[in-house]
Parts: sequence; C-alpha cells; structure tokens
Amino acid sequence: MTNLPIYLLDTHAVYWHLIGSPRLSSSATNVFAEAQTGKAILVVYYVVLAELYYLLQKYSQTDLFAPLLQDLQTIPYFRIEPVDFSDIRDLGNYPEITEMHDRLIVIATNRLGATLVTWDGNIHDSPNVQCLW
Repeated sequence: MTNLPIYLLDTHAVYWHLIGSPRLSSSATNVFAEAQTGKAILVVYYVVLAELYYLLQKYSQTDLFAPLLQDLQTIPYFRIEPVDFSDIRDLGNYPEITEMHDRLIVIATNRLGATLVTWDGNIHDSPNVQCLW
C-alpha cells in the first residue's frame, strides 16, 4: 500500500493531457507532473477509457488510443481501475450527479479515497466528492 496521493482522472483531463491542450488547468498539469516524479498515482477508470474512445472517435483521433493503452499498462504511476460491483450498488447514493458515467466516476473516486481531476462543474458542485481543477 502506498501513502502517495491518488488522483482519478476524468475523461477530459486524460484527453487534454494526451493532446497537449492548453485547456488542461495548471492544477491538473501539476498532478501529471507529480506522478511523473513519483509523488502521486494516477487512476484511469474503465468508464473513462470508454468515454475517451468515444471522444477520440468523434474527433477522428482513434490512432491515439492504442499507444495510450500501452502507456497505461507500462508506466508505473498509472493504474487502470475496473468497475466494481459496489460501484453499481452505490448508483442511488449520488442523486446530485445526474449523468450516469459521471456518477460512476464519482463513486470510484470515493471508493479509492482519491481526488477527482475534472473540469465538470456539475461534479464540482457535489459536496460528496473531492475535486481538483
């Protein structure tokens, strides 16, 4: 078990980091830098990977997906997190998060004791998850 901070990355955080977008906030950029220097763990949830594939497909960038998956499997500061049955069981506990995928992401964030790196204002408005952007 590690005492490093754990950050669960939302889809846009992964996407904007992947393409080098200036839309990635300085705080989110710092999270990636912390991880690269061994000072944090970055978690990518299965739901985020599915959303990311959809986003890459939408922008005709699916060629970025396989190299990203390779990085997620080989770079030590990344952790890929599956959907747990308890995540599904807890869907009713976050009614303020109206979008189902966002709700699953919030549930996984809390299950892991992580901070969610997200720009989503609806999620930031929830008192039931710790967010950073």
